[in-house]
Amino acid sequence: MFKFRKTVVLATVGMSILLALAGCGAEKKTQINTTDGITNILDYVTVDFNGKNGEGTAFVNVDYDGMETEMVGGKEKIEELDELGDLTELTKYINAVSSISVSIDKNKELSNGDEVVVSVTYDETAAESAGVVFGDETSKSFEVKGLKK
Repeated sequence: MFKFRKTVVLATVGMSILLALAGCGAEKKTQINTTDGITNILDYVTVDFNGKNGEGTAFVNVDYDGMETEMVGGKEKIEELDELGDLTELTKYINAVSSISVSIDKNKELSNGDEVVVSVTYDETAAESAGVVFGDETSKSFEVKGLKK
């Protein structure tokens, strides 16, 4: 029993670290709105395009830090939860974020002007448990730009 709990705790801590690191390199373009009660996942998604025209690749970035800040209700709320050591509350948010899955319809052999579609899914039960509303938008188109000629 103890080994199982230790494994769960280690997995949760590991997931938290991975989520924090994954969001570190992503651009933060969205202004966080903690007053409307909706966290639109796709507001935190960007796509980088690399390579030559006709042979380009796409890489999806997710600003998990920004998303988590909005979900919790702002930086002050995160600091408050951290000071209280409220791991139960924080774990609910971590579970909601870790349930998010992001996919792209095409990520190679891209040309400038092509459109790629990023789609998101998540565990509705985890979001509900955290009191998070992710909104209705589940996909977004991005135009391929910046590939070398």
